[in-house]
Amino acid sequence: MKLIIREYLKTLNERDELDVLVPNLLSQMGLTVFSKPGRGNKQYGVDVAAYGKIGKEKPKVYLFSIKAGNLSNQDWNSGNKNDLRPSLDQIRETYIRCHLPPKYKDKQIEICLCFGGDLQEDVRVDVTSYEDKYQEENITFSEWNGEVLSSLIEKHFLREQLLPNECQSLLRKSLAMIDIPESSQQYFSRLTHLLINKKFKNDDECLKAVRQLYLCLGILISWSKSKNNLESACLSSEQSLLILWDKIKKYYNIKKKNKKVSGILELFQFYWMLTLNINNTFLDTKILPHVNKYYGLSKAIKSICPIDINLKLFDILGRLALYGFWNSFIFTKLSLEERDGDFGQSLIQKLHYYKDAIILFISNNQILYSPCLDEQAIDISLAVLFLVSLPDTKQFIHTWLSGMTKSIGFQLGQHLIYPCIFKDYEKLIRHPKNMSDEYRKEATASSILYPYIALFASLFDLKDVYKDIQDIKNLIIQHCNFQLWYPDSTSEDLFYTNEDLHGSSLSSLNIKQDPEQFLADVLNVCDSEPYFKELSAIKYGINPIILTACRHYRLPIPIDYFKFLIKTETN
Repeated sequence: MKLIIREYLKTLNERDELDVLVPNLLSQMGLTVFSKPGRGNKQYGVDVAAYGKIGKEKPKVYLFSIKAGNLSNQDWNSGNKNDLRPSLDQIRETYIRCHLPPKYKDKQIEICLCFGGDLQEDVRVDVTSYEDKYQEENITFSEWNGEVLSSLIEKHFLREQLLPNECQSLLRKSLAMIDIPESSQQYFSRLTHLLINKKFKNDDECLKAVRQLYLCLGILISWSKSKNNLESACLSSEQSLLILWDKIKKYYNIKKKNKKVSGILELFQFYWMLTLNINNTFLDTKILPHVNKYYGLSKAIKSICPIDINLKLFDILGRLALYGFWNSFIFTKLSLEERDGDFGQSLIQKLHYYKDAIILFISNNQILYSPCLDEQAIDISLAVLFLVSLPDTKQFIHTWLSGMTKSIGFQLGQHLIYPCIFKDYEKLIRHPKNMSDEYRKEATASSILYPYIALFASLFDLKDVYKDIQDIKNLIIQHCNFQLWYPDSTSEDLFYTNEDLHGSSLSSLNIKQDPEQFLADVLNVCDSEPYFKELSAIKYGINPIILTACRHYRLPIPIDYFKFLIKTETN
């Protein structure tokens, strides 16, 4: 396990990775962390500051300057302001003199050179000479390299009393099966449940478990990157995020939060950032470079079975839209000053990049006009919701939905690959099994896809699209039960774990009426049912968690999201 941790540490970036791990490690070791990294704050060389005792040593102030990877001559003093030596100079000359809290002024100080890898030979003499030159009676230096950090992590995060052998075994199995993502995810899911889905005696136990899960996910992500197969990390991060939210959501309701509760909530924020980052990485490296190629991603599936291509491309479509929402969510949490800064502007660029990518992706892969599975309404809904949140997309949405309804109508009429309710893969690859009306009735017994398209048509005044849905219903699938899904009183307890069925449906929707009345009927249910607003992720303002649960567990998008859009349309 120590070798696994060492390899993991070498891959960590300084920002939002090592500087997240180190303060949590120090807290786990019993030290009081009194300074952490923050955006926009001048650090004067100190990334993390803590006070306490390690082992049998007397209590000290520990000031960490953190760098990523191996420490080489290029990172030591190459003229870059972010090099380690200038940071150490700032700590000695400015931080200790002017910014160290008064109560620590008379304490022994240890300046810690912290990096995830090793100290390279080309800089060893320079570092040693620097430490010898500036060491004083009350100021000493130490090196926290990958070896030191991995030993401390193994001792304070992963020792048998904290992370049982069964959990360590599941982590190893998840890493070993990365090339078979579904199996890898199953092992990581079991690990998550063992760590998180249990009763904790106190907040301290919960914080320890969250730290351990964060570390385990980080290791899985690092291993996935090294294997150049990110699928397991993407799937595992989503599911563990949802399970973790179900466990820690109660802490958001506490008005006076102690340090442990604040630590849990802060680490949860880093956890969803970790989830977002690995999924952004997957999309940025594996998907986005190919969306402008005609049939590029369709061919990349490398399957002669059209169902395989269809399923995978709609899955990718849902992911692109979902993580577009997550990036948009982060932007909404920034201050006005931060939105105008480099980070805020980079997020705006990413949102427009994702918007353009989705449009290119659909345009260059015509199979995205022909869903084969009724539940692909989920991915279509995510894409429409994300696109309409950005300017200059209405015309494309109209073109896409119009092309989709015409394609579906033709497929249904000719008994070709039309949207069906089957989820079993063996049934899907044989669909349609025959060209009989009886089989078509069985395959289209109910639908959420057509009502969602009708909802979009009503919302955006797409009269031709709405008419196409009416014709499909009245001329071909009169038997089909059009229905929509809403959360119910049990949804809050089950939404994030998917341990059982929940929610209620509005069945037998009347598509014969005009679009305005159809829309009113759909929205009246939202007005009469309070359950969406009572979902914790909505109540505490982390809306993308609901969308993540819908995509991951294949639940329809709650209609209330569209109600927000209607307000936007009418303002």
